[in-house]
Amino acid sequence: MTRAVHRRAFLAGLAGPLLGARASADEVVRRVGAVTFRADPARAFPGGVLVARLSSRGRLGAAWALLEGRRAPFYASGNGPRALLPVSADSEPGAASLGVGLAARGGEQHILIPVALPARAYEPRHVFIGEDKRALLRDPDVPRDARRLLAAVRTESERPVPGPLSAPAGGSGRGFGERRVYTGFADAESRIDGLRGERHRGLDYALPSGTPVRAPGAGRVLLAGPLLLSGGTVAIDHGQGVVSVLQHLSRIDVRPGDDLAAGAAVGLSGDTGLAAEPMLQWRVYLHEVAVDPLVLVAVLG
Repeated sequence: MTRAVHRRAFLAGLAGPLLGARASADEVVRRVGAVTFRADPARAFPGGVLVARLSSRGRLGAAWALLEGRRAPFYASGNGPRALLPVSADSEPGAASLGVGLAARGGEQHILIPVALPARAYEPRHVFIGEDKRALLRDPDVPRDARRLLAAVRTESERPVPGPLSAPAGGSGRGFGERRVYTGFADAESRIDGLRGERHRGLDYALPSGTPVRAPGAGRVLLAGPLLLSGGTVAIDHGQGVVSVLQHLSRIDVRPGDDLAAGAAVGLSGDTGLAAEPMLQWRVYLHEVAVDPLVLVAVLG
């Protein structure tokens, strides 16, 4: 993202001071001159999200945050400029440093804020798949599909401001963060989206084939079509680096470029791709990192 885009995204949220003045028990608050920084690591466990906010009595230029080498811009939100920083499911809990960069007339200013990342454990799981599904993993077109999905999850659009997210179907999802091994293959996750790491990227909803699937939130369709490993796949840009991916659909009722309202019909669940049973898988990527969708449900709700 260019510096000009960072500046527009940040200045759009500087109409007034940060709302919600009282810090929570988990919030870390630091004041440097006219600027107040707030970091909430309560949900910054592996697979979660650290929320950073700032406010200023004066006008500032571009601003960004840095955690574990991952950079995220401050975007406008209802409570002032906010950066959502993903924490990889492979991250180690414990002491960490949140970096904040500010651009001003005198040059860039950098502030370090110590934070503590909570722990969260994930169980390993073996998934049995038959020979027909294993053959998909050996298909020479798998890297091509991974590049298509990766291009979608890398989307970083200023608008819209992501609104509340909710589960795209009924029931309880499971499986995010599991270190999965599919029969005969220990690297299926990276083959699906081209990213490193083998922890499961989404929540799996066990549903009968043909169950209606809804948009988890408002946004624009980035990708809609069949991919070898994720089957019928729809990717939705919710704005500001938040992208939902719905997988294993038996039918797709949207097209790339469609603008969707939250809860709009997307298609029907199925058992396409690597699905070992009829299901829906819901992934949410934040600045290209897969995070637990239920964390963003809580953060954006």
